[in-house]
Amino acid sequence: MFKRAFLFIVLVVGVFQGMAQETRYRYLVLFKDKKNSPFSITAPDKFLSASAINRRLKNKIEIREQDLPVNPTYIEELKAAGAQIIYPLKWVNGVLIKEKPKNIAKIKALKSVLGLYKNMPLDSSSDLRLETQAKNLSKESAVLDYGNSLTQISQLGVDKMHAKGFTGKDVKITLLDDGFSQADQVGYLQNVYTEKRLLGTLVTDPGLRSVYLGGAHGTNVWSTIAAQSPGKLIGTAFQAQFALAQTEEGNHELLVEEANWMRGAEWADSLGTDIITSSLGYSEFDNSQYNHSYADMNGKTTLVTQAAAFAASKGIVCIISAGNQGNDAWKYITAPADADSILSVGAVDRNGLRASFSSIGPSADLRIKPDVAAMGLATIAGLPSGSFGSISGTSFSAPLIAGLVAGIIQANPQKTAQEIIQGIRKSGTQSSKPDQLLGYGIPNFDRANQIVNPVLGNELPVENPFHVYPNPVAAGQKIQVSTGGINQGTLDILNAQGAIVQSLSFQNTEFDFFVAPFVSGKYYFRFTHGNLVTVIPVLLNL
Repeated sequence: MFKRAFLFIVLVVGVFQGMAQETRYRYLVLFKDKKNSPFSITAPDKFLSASAINRRLKNKIEIREQDLPVNPTYIEELKAAGAQIIYPLKWVNGVLIKEKPKNIAKIKALKSVLGLYKNMPLDSSSDLRLETQAKNLSKESAVLDYGNSLTQISQLGVDKMHAKGFTGKDVKITLLDDGFSQADQVGYLQNVYTEKRLLGTLVTDPGLRSVYLGGAHGTNVWSTIAAQSPGKLIGTAFQAQFALAQTEEGNHELLVEEANWMRGAEWADSLGTDIITSSLGYSEFDNSQYNHSYADMNGKTTLVTQAAAFAASKGIVCIISAGNQGNDAWKYITAPADADSILSVGAVDRNGLRASFSSIGPSADLRIKPDVAAMGLATIAGLPSGSFGSISGTSFSAPLIAGLVAGIIQANPQKTAQEIIQGIRKSGTQSSKPDQLLGYGIPNFDRANQIVNPVLGNELPVENPFHVYPNPVAAGQKIQVSTGGINQGTLDILNAQGAIVQSLSFQNTEFDFFVAPFVSGKYYFRFTHGNLVTVIPVLLNL
């Protein structure tokens, strides 16, 4: 179906179904605090993966209370009050529930509950839904044109990126979309499964059992990054690791989908993802009282924009489609493309000229938006049938950029998310004069790589040269370090919260020392030598 969240895709084939009236609605319940939680920021390995912790260390981000899971005691209180739990949202300290309106007063009366987001159900709909769907359906068009993907690849210099060996290997990319119909069956994505590079899947729609039973939009989008079909389509980061989250729900446009998006982003963070890419956006809903205004596109107002900003604050590179409203009365970017510290992506044609449908900026608080652009007019993408088509929309320019970013991360594994984002922006074709149509322009791998790391330039990444023995280490036991030939640098020992608890300099390729009398737990040895930063987890046992 043609939806505001899917204005980033011009080719859409859908079947509309009427929705039975439900006696229960979904509400986002917000709690007052996270007191008396069994989780603690001193033990992040209990609720974050090692990859997520390491990403924070690399980006010099401390573990905060916001990272703590929702207090499970509060969740149990909701259950005891009769609420059906859908999922928790730790970043806003809340839980999405399903409940009858007449029972909400009982929920709000709980001592732990602060209130409800928007103070109303997030999935109440308008009687105008079917009329709106029918009206928009007539605007759809299908343009299928077989070919190869060289233009969209070479426009970003990704062909040169691949030639240098940067194909996204070991970089984690999470996609938030409507579903990934037939993605586990089509030939062009089979390498992801046979090589065991799928990190996991997440379903947020209570009516779905699998991401592969959702819409096809996610499959189209994923193909532009991950496909391996020589002569037809090669994705921009075809050797990356992937996680797939269904956050968008079919046949309606509801505010609850913004909560779903936050759930997907939190899940991606817990997996240790490096990149979130999403070709979804929100401005209008079936129930018009939820509609956003252009003034809301200020980087902080909408729930989904807050989610993107939270993800960016965890050291994740977020890449969001700018939108396809350039020819509409709205014309501006939609949430969460307005978030700060992310990359929102507009669309150009094969010649680098702006596609007329590509949404424009600035954000309501006058920041440059979109940030960059890539080919979104007649982009080659995979279809659920296993064939390929030419599809238009900023839905496809964003994942192309996601693959480019994966190559930059692979080439510069110790650079922070914001250093990568700045490198992408500064490598754009109009970086000296960014505008509100295409932002900083079309980025390029070689230029971005040189900007991100002017010392290493286009050289291959250095293998980890440092080794620590023994690991685990007992209190009072001597630690031996081999630097792999590096004869000077610094070693910082950080605790689980990212605070430095011991530092020393070294001037030999091998040395030993004793750690201070710390408490038992996991610590992180951060070696710094010039532009090289290496982090090694070390377990201390008393």
